Amino acid sequence: MLNVSWKKLFASLVCGLGLLGTSQAQTYPDKPINLVAPYPPGGATDLYARSVAAGLGELGQSVIVDNRAGASGIIGADYVSRAAPDGYTMLIGASSMFSVLPLLSKRMDSVYQKIEPISILGFNPSYVVVPATLPVSTIQELVAFLKQHPGKYGYGSAGAGTSQHVFMELFKQRAGVDLFPVQYKGSSPMVVDLIAERVVMAIEQGPAVLSYIKAGKLKALAVTTAKRSEALPNVPTLAETVLPNFEAVTWFALYAPKGVPKSVIDKVVPQVAKTMSSKEVKERLGAVGVEAASSTPQEVVQRQAAETAMWKDVIARSKISLEE
Repeated sequence: MLNVSWKKLFASLVCGLGLLGTSQAQTYPDKPINLVAPYPPGGATDLYARSVAAGLGELGQSVIVDNRAGASGIIGADYVSRAAPDGYTMLIGASSMFSVLPLLSKRMDSVYQKIEPISILGFNPSYVVVPATLPVSTIQELVAFLKQHPGKYGYGSAGAGTSQHVFMELFKQRAGVDLFPVQYKGSSPMVVDLIAERVVMAIEQGPAVLSYIKAGKLKALAVTTAKRSEALPNVPTLAETVLPNFEAVTWFALYAPKGVPKSVIDKVVPQVAKTMSSKEVKERLGAVGVEAASSTPQEVVQRQAAETAMWKDVIARSKISLEE
C-alpha cells in the first residue's frame, strides 16, 4: 500500500514538473533579458547586440545590453556560463572566443564546456589597415616596408586570442614579415592608437574601422575574405594580391548557459532568424560590410569544430599563449 502511494506521489510530481515546463515555455519571456557583450562599446559586438536586443524585445520584454569587457572576452563569457540556464542571460560571442581561446586558456576551455550556441548572427570581413600617414599605398608596398624593418613595429589587436590576433599571426606566417603584438581590451582603444601611429597596422573588422577609413584617418590596403567587400569594393583581397588562397572571416553568434530548455531555444532561434533577415538589419549591417545571417545551434557547433582545427596549427607555429 505504501509503495503504491509513493508511486502515485512520484507520478504526480513528474506531471507537475511537466506542466511547469509547459507553462514556462508559454510565458517566456516574462522578465527582462540580459544580453552580455564581452567587449567594450563601439566595436562589432555592439552592432550585433543592438540588433539582437531589438529583435528579442519583440517577444514582449525589454533586453538589457550588458558590456562586460576584459581578457579577450573571457570575463563576459564566464559570467554567462555561471548564470541560470533559463534563457534570461545570453552572450554575443565572436568566433575566436570558441574556436581559438579554448586552445589557449584552461579557464576559457572550462567556460566553453558550460555554454551552448543558439544561432550565428553574421559574418564580418576584416581589413588590413594602416595609419593614413604611413608612407605606403598598397598591400605590396606594406609588405615590402615591413620586410625592410623586421621586428621594429608592433601591430594592434583587440586582445590575445581574438580574431584580430590570430588573423595577424596567419598574415605574418604567410607574408614572411616580423612584427610584435600589442594587445588591447577591445577594438576601440586599439583603433585610437593605430590612428596615432602607436602601432603600424592591424587586421580589423569593418564596424570598427570603416568610418575612419572613409574619413581619411586610416588606409585600407586589403580585405581578408575570399571576395571583395561590398562596403569597400575597390579594396583588393589578400588572395588576389600577395597571399594566394588567403581567407579569414570573423563570425558572431548568440550563446546561452548550457541546459537552456528546448522550448526557450525554439522561441529564440526563429526570432533571431526573423531579426537578422529583416531589411532594416541587413541594411544597417551591410553599410559596414557585415553579412547578416542566422543558423541552427548544430551549424554553429560544426563551424566551430572546423575552425578550431585550422587555428590550432596557426597557434602552434606562432607559439601563442595566454597567462593562466
